[in-house]
Amino acid sequence: MHAVRRLFTPGPVPVHPAVLEATAQQPLYHRHRAFAELLERVHARLQMLFETSSPVAVLTCSATGAHEAIARMLHDRGSEAIVCVGGRFSHRWAQMLERFGARVHRVESAWGENIALDALERTLRTAPRARSLWIVHSETSTGVLARLEEILPIVRVHAPEILVCVDATSSLGIHPVRMDATGIDVVIASSQKGVGGLPGLGLVALSSRAQSAFLPHPETLYFDLRTALDSLKRATTPFTPAVTLLAALDAALELIEQEGLPRRWERYAHLASSIRACLQTAGYRLFGECSSNAVTVAYVPDHVPDLVERLEAEHGILVARGQERFRDMLFRIGHCGWYSKQDLDALCHALAAVAKHQ
Repeated sequence: MHAVRRLFTPGPVPVHPAVLEATAQQPLYHRHRAFAELLERVHARLQMLFETSSPVAVLTCSATGAHEAIARMLHDRGSEAIVCVGGRFSHRWAQMLERFGARVHRVESAWGENIALDALERTLRTAPRARSLWIVHSETSTGVLARLEEILPIVRVHAPEILVCVDATSSLGIHPVRMDATGIDVVIASSQKGVGGLPGLGLVALSSRAQSAFLPHPETLYFDLRTALDSLKRATTPFTPAVTLLAALDAALELIEQEGLPRRWERYAHLASSIRACLQTAGYRLFGECSSNAVTVAYVPDHVPDLVERLEAEHGILVARGQERFRDMLFRIGHCGWYSKQDLDALCHALAAVAKHQ
């Protein structure tokens, strides 16, 4: 096994030393004023990142927990939702809503393809009772970035009252989300991936429309977002939070604040372009649209079926396999982490070396 290990997975991702340093401090008591100051600072920085004046709840859970919170707050048995399905994670959200008793109208797209606008428009017209529309902005199973700038105007024409819920788990901090400017009602993300923190926190930004649509008696205690938002007004949380992860998130958000969002978006666009150029120069074939700057998905060469294992064993490079039926056909390289030029040079060298294997 190679002595040096470099993480190029879609998440978790390698983080800046300042983020790790923040975890070395003694944890704060979550009912002390020092924690209230931390939470207020984190909240202000999250509003900057989500590009919103709406509140952003921080939950001690993964992004999947944050999705469940939204599903529980907006849907009861017999209600309807529309889900744009074109990858593993969008499929998961459709299954989640169905498990809670909602009727789901799927707008299906092939893996690697973007949301079909004509199919979406047709579904919006034929499902007038749908309360919510779910869109994965950056689908990490396929590398496709949903074109929100094309989708949202269609939604507002054909279903102006529907609540638009966007999964920005791997796009927040990598691509513009512009929650307020585009009229998105719910944006869901996590502390890892594009935000640059450690895994374990779910982030949920909620418009006033979304808050007004909460069920009066949702079937949840821990994921009751009404309680979370009420606590946030007092700079506290309803339950014991992951205090150390919040300190790490604060450090990651400070780095984003210092860099500035436009420069950060440009940096990740350049990083994605560079990695794809390395792949294509080495003879790899990209999968589908490959439009997200958070992850690149490529085909495993026929002559190197053990590519993922060889990258780790011979070069210390960890990438992710494809998912579901593409598990052995594709591999995925994450871009969201804190990488040096040496890391990227090592990745390109490893990809070229393994591609030459016969």
